[in-house]
Amino acid sequence: MDRTKMIADLCAVIDRMNVIIQAQAMELAQHGAVVHAEEIAEVRQKYARAIGEGVGP
Repeated sequence: MDRTKMIADLCAVIDRMNVIIQAQAMELAQHGAVVHAEEIAEVRQKYARAIGEGVGP
């Protein structure tokens, strides 16, 4: 096999792996956001109460 072609093929594999790894990182970040959704909602409620939102007269 021509070394130039082999290098080009390896570069293509590395480029594809990079795309896959970036997609995985984004999906993991989304999973993390979902995992913490209840905590986020709880903190938002506490914040709203602290600044007087949603409190009756």
